[in-house]
Amino acid sequence: MPSLAGYISYLRNVVGISTVYLPDNNPVIASSYAISIEIVNITLASISANIYELCVYNLATDNLINFAQDQSGQSYFIDLRASFKINSFVPGVISDSHDETTGQSLLNPEFMKNLTMANLQMLKTPYGRNYMGLAQSYGTLWGST
Repeated sequence: MPSLAGYISYLRNVVGISTVYLPDNNPVIASSYAISIEIVNITLASISANIYELCVYNLATDNLINFAQDQSGQSYFIDLRASFKINSFVPGVISDSHDETTGQSLLNPEFMKNLTMANLQMLKTPYGRNYMGLAQSYGTLWGST
């Protein structure tokens, strides 16, 4: 089962966020974990404790990346959000691109039509996508359509 200590270990050993950029006592760690515990459906644990734990940690990491503030004099999270283009809005997936004035067409696949704004934001980080993929593997009841 997930725990705050397990989440911190996940951040250090899987995600690779150093204590230089995010000390263990930073409140965003506990907050992102608590929000994730509230959102991820506990019933997933009855299907698989491992999948539930991965869902909690991936969603918590997505929240952390979206909301963490940098330590004074650092830009780790600003740079990470820029690399994921977190602050940009794209209402679909590019389905066509052509050279005339660099035009593009967007495709809205059927599964995207039922996504919430929160779900669309989760698609911007690999951890949000991992959470959604795991949760959707078990149907639409798990906090993700």
